[in-house]
Amino acid sequence: MGVKTWLLTVFRELFLYHYKSLEFRAEIFALIIAPACKSVKECNFEILKKTASEIYKNDLHRQGVFLNIVKEYTAIILRNAPASYDEAVKDINRKVKANKSLAMKINMKHINRFLRDDISEEKQILQQRIAEFLEATSKEASCLISAHESL
Repeated sequence: MGVKTWLLTVFRELFLYHYKSLEFRAEIFALIIAPACKSVKECNFEILKKTASEIYKNDLHRQGVFLNIVKEYTAIILRNAPASYDEAVKDINRKVKANKSLAMKINMKHINRFLRDDISEEKQILQQRIAEFLEATSKEASCLISAHESL
C-alpha cells in the first residue's frame, strides 16, 4: 500500500469526497466476505480488487482505500463474530433508513460474486441470508425512492 493510499485511509473523513458512501459499500462487502474467511489473512481479496476497479474505474487511490476499509471491517466482524454480523446488519439497515439513496450502492451483481459453495453449509446459509437482506434492502429503498420521485 502506498503512503498516499494509507493517508487517505486513515484520514478519509478529511480527504475523501463522499467517504460515507465508500464506507457504506465497504461495510456491505465486508459483511458478505467475512463468512468465507477464518481470518483476514486467509481471505481472498482478488474478486474484491476486480470489483473495486469496476466501481471506482478511474481512481486507483479510492480503490486502494476501499480495499483497506473492507479489510478493516472484515477484521472487526471476524474478531467479534457472531454478534458483529447482527450489528453490521442493523447498522446497514439504520443507514439506509436515514438515507435511502445509499441503497443504490447495493449492487447485487457485485455482491453475488462473493457467494461461495466451497465453505461449510452453515457459512453458505449465512452468506445467503446476508445477500437476501441486502437485496431486500436495495429493492425496498429503490421502491420508496421511486414513489417519492413520482409525487
